[in-house]
Amino acid sequence: MRKFISFILIFIIGISIVGCGEKKEEVSLNDLKAMPEFELKDVNDKDVNNEIFKDNKLTMVNIWATG
Repeated sequence: MRKFISFILIFIIGISIVGCGEKKEEVSLNDLKAMPEFELKDVNDKDVNNEIFKDNKLTMVNIWATG
């Protein structure tokens, strides 16, 4: 029974490693330089769009949600 459980665990780990292969996608730097356009409401129900980032050279955006 121990051999069977060990085999199953090794099999699952092997499948997990193979399934997590890295896919390479070509991304140009031009795609990364501009903030995509968006319109949202903040937690205070005020309208927010991508114009708030126009005066900044570098911006970090932290997006989170509770559900």
